[in-house]
Amino acid sequence: MKTVKKILPILMLSLFVVLYYSCDEEDLNISNPNNVAEPEFFQTENDFRLAVNGMYHPITAVLFWGRVIHTGAMLRSDAYNVIPFQQNTTMSTLEGQPGISRWAVDLYPQLYQSISRANKIIEEDAANNVLSGDVQNEILGQAHFQRAFCNWYLLNLFGTAPLVMKTPDPQNPEEFFPPNATPAMFNEAIIADLTEAINRLPQSWGDTDVGRPTRGAALALRGKTYLYMENWTNAITDFTEVTTLGYSLLPSANYGDNFSSNPTLENNSESVYELQYVAQDNFVWGADAPLTGSQSNWHIDYSPPHVSLDQGHVINPHILQVFEDNGDIIRRNRTIAFDYPGATGYGGAPFTDDFAPSIAVAQNLGVPALFSRKYAGMDEGLSSAEIPGFGHTLGTNWRIIRYADVLLMLAEALNEDGATPAAIPFINQVRERAQITLLPNTLSKEEVEQAIIDERIMELTGEGHRFFDLVRWELADDILGPGSTVADGRHPKSLAGPAAVFTTGQDELLWIPLSEIQANPNLDQNDGY
Repeated sequence: MKTVKKILPILMLSLFVVLYYSCDEEDLNISNPNNVAEPEFFQTENDFRLAVNGMYHPITAVLFWGRVIHTGAMLRSDAYNVIPFQQNTTMSTLEGQPGISRWAVDLYPQLYQSISRANKIIEEDAANNVLSGDVQNEILGQAHFQRAFCNWYLLNLFGTAPLVMKTPDPQNPEEFFPPNATPAMFNEAIIADLTEAINRLPQSWGDTDVGRPTRGAALALRGKTYLYMENWTNAITDFTEVTTLGYSLLPSANYGDNFSSNPTLENNSESVYELQYVAQDNFVWGADAPLTGSQSNWHIDYSPPHVSLDQGHVINPHILQVFEDNGDIIRRNRTIAFDYPGATGYGGAPFTDDFAPSIAVAQNLGVPALFSRKYAGMDEGLSSAEIPGFGHTLGTNWRIIRYADVLLMLAEALNEDGATPAAIPFINQVRERAQITLLPNTLSKEEVEQAIIDERIMELTGEGHRFFDLVRWELADDILGPGSTVADGRHPKSLAGPAAVFTTGQDELLWIPLSEIQANPNLDQNDGY
């Protein structure tokens, strides 16, 4: 789907760019020839295809996945001991509050922009009778998937945000002030949309559309939704079907390909769904405009202190210890950058030479020199000095769901459903690829629970799942709460000070932006804020 980025500018220019030719009174009454009025759009198949491409943009752009969700959500996990840097890190250090940290405010509207565009596509298809057959299925399947994808993140980031499933009626002002939705309402809508997507999306796309959501992606996300709902039976059904669709784990030697920016390695057999990015030289912060939102700017958040434009972070030693306890060298070396025999830094330089400035930072802070490797731009063949601070020239796709994740979620659902012996082989598929000792078939349900917790650390650290896992397992308070010393005797957020702790009943969710509360009399704030 990287070629989709070439189409995107046409859409964005068609819909949003206004050119002013003169300013006399007569000219002010002339229709802008470059601005497509809504009644004139959605009249052809190509209009719908352009609208679908534009629907993805708010999510891939910098104010959502392009950067902000990482600092605002994913870096809250116990893997990262974040070095404080003004307001940029108050969310990732669990100190964020309304009016103090901006990241939750930036995330929120991007989701609704994308939902609005999906709603419009669905509504215009029903009204205009332009599409039919496979084309209609492809267009509507993507719109339903994207709406479900956005609502999934609204639910798991904000919890009680409004559920907007249609374009507000201008004749009904109340529709512009939707109330908080319950988790049950969100889950019902997400499942309905994903079911529609499953029935419409193809299992694979042609070469020019690789990367668009597939039937397998919709099944995996619906299974994940059921898993979070603790609906084990339906989760098992969906994940089991995904295992029949031809996905496979990469060979052991190619585990790191899952995080490469090489187009020939992206969208591989292990990829169930990934967001598509291309490297670009230009960078415009936060613009919903052509060729400004497809850079993988998150590199600023995962790169080490001597590369990051912020202060960076270190990986907590209890994360490394899980790898060591399991003898997992393959995944350890592709997840954590640290001083082990043969370790390298950027461009293949010796680790201790290339990372000397970051090692000194860690030593001065009194913490082990352990750094993120995934999504830090370390495998691009570039030196530290050649990596741009924002990472916008790298273009690495973000893998949202990998097949290994599906296998572990299937194992979890089976174990929780009482089928522990059936769960173990799926964990062992992941362990076998890592070339570590397989689990015996005699483990108890509780032992398999812990094995899955550990396996998800080794397989998925640095990919954005850990904080959500801790919340749904009700482990966030134990591991990130006030009394935690899991990080080698320290709190996982120790570098930010004593206030950087998880507060039960509050930090499971982000706050709804104050501007939304002030503008909508029917909207209540999340608990604790």
